Amino acid sequence: MLEQLDTATPPLPLTRREREVAQLVAQGLTNREIAARLYLSERTAQNHVQHILEKLHLSNRSQIAVLITNLK
Repeated sequence: MLEQLDTATPPLPLTRREREVAQLVAQGLTNREIAARLYLSERTAQNHVQHILEKLHLSNRSQIAVLITNLK
């Protein structure tokens, strides 16, 4: 699945880790669940989500989910 994000046109201006986090957000995981899945602190997961929102000029997690789902 992440490979699809890597070849999306136009490419998302996200790091590999941010793409992983965005994919998990799209699956409906909470920051705590994302942190556990990726072996991060909950705060680090929260920071990644915030960076994604800022880079993509989005307002909330739902918008991340819609964007990622539409890229599939």
